[in-house]
Amino acid sequence: MYLPEQKGRSMASQDWWQRLRRDREARGLSQRQAVREFIAHADHYMPSDLESVLTSWKRWERGDIGVPSAENQQAIAAMFGTAVDAYFGPSQPGGPPPRLSDDETLELVQRLRSSSVDPATLELAQVMTDRLCTDYASRPGEEVLDEAQRWLAEIAALKDKPMRYQQLGEVYTLAGWLSLLVACLHYDQGDERAAEQARAGAIMLAKEIGHSEILGWAQEIRAWMALTRGDYYGVLEAAKAGLRETRRHSVAVQLEAQAAKAWARLGRRREVELALDRGRAALDQLDYPVNPRNHFQVDPSKFDFYAMDCYRAVGDDMLAMAMAEAVRATSTSPGGDVISPMRLSEAELTKATVLARAGEVDLATAAAEAGLDGDRRSLPSLLMVGSEVANELRRLHPRNENALEFSHHIYLLGHPKANGHSG
Repeated sequence: MYLPEQKGRSMASQDWWQRLRRDREARGLSQRQAVREFIAHADHYMPSDLESVLTSWKRWERGDIGVPSAENQQAIAAMFGTAVDAYFGPSQPGGPPPRLSDDETLELVQRLRSSSVDPATLELAQVMTDRLCTDYASRPGEEVLDEAQRWLAEIAALKDKPMRYQQLGEVYTLAGWLSLLVACLHYDQGDERAAEQARAGAIMLAKEIGHSEILGWAQEIRAWMALTRGDYYGVLEAAKAGLRETRRHSVAVQLEAQAAKAWARLGRRREVELALDRGRAALDQLDYPVNPRNHFQVDPSKFDFYAMDCYRAVGDDMLAMAMAEAVRATSTSPGGDVISPMRLSEAELTKATVLARAGEVDLATAAAEAGLDGDRRSLPSLLMVGSEVANELRRLHPRNENALEFSHHIYLLGHPKANGHSG
């Protein structure tokens, strides 16, 4: 039987056929065993098709065949527990919004401070908001926070100006997104009180206009904060609250992911898989985001990031390493520039954990230190994962000098005053 190809679909930054082989090997499957699983996940094949599908599978792994048909992509993604677009790339890739020039930025400020607000001004404000939410992943957090707070103040001041009801709703929406962004940036720097105040502001604005997506993200931030504090049942409660607000938006995917992370740390593998499956199914139902790098749009490649964390936490080293390789591939551009430094950092820490468990302690500590090197970091998340790696190193290699040194590095990261710094 001939397996149809799909033309014109853009690829992810890694070669999908290489990942196909790596994911199969990570699960300890022969090609024949993998094809049996593939057929079990595909409604359009029968067990009697085994030999013909096996022939095409071998061609897939060699890269000798075009991108599989949409039906086959669905089956492959489901088989390996990820999203279709994470594996094969989007059919219509999005991109970051344009960056306003200095003159355009000055003009926008002047417009926002004028006596009235027109649609063009709100459209430019939307571009600025989207750009700041995009910058979150890669620009220094202090810079983005300062800029986001200034724009939030400008936009919040608009609510007292004369405008139509629809425009007022747009202003509240922009202020809500910026409040969420400010909350994330404050928490990245370890300021939980300021983060909670900004999150509460976003909830207040969203409730005024009935914006379920912003309300969902407010609960997702609550779940993330609980996760990094070690309050795993608090994560599950926040995830449920967020899913009560909305299941139609991409935040539902991230809420399921936060729940999966909590279940993983509670040692509940079955619940991990169920939560990841719900998240993957929800993600596959969504259109590819207009701007996948916006922090509040869940791009498909991030699903591998969620799964990587869960598999590491439950001790499934082969799957954790396979996902880490996928995360590494999508965290850098084809030219080698790092575009998702925080994801790349956690991929290095995952690699360190797997190496430590395999007895490669020096390689593990080198990878762990590489995971701490990035300039763009979320301190609570980095401390959570870094501490888990340090605990594993101490447990498995209690007398190794490099392991002890990494543990001390993590301690200093969480207690900067102990290293002579004030904050």
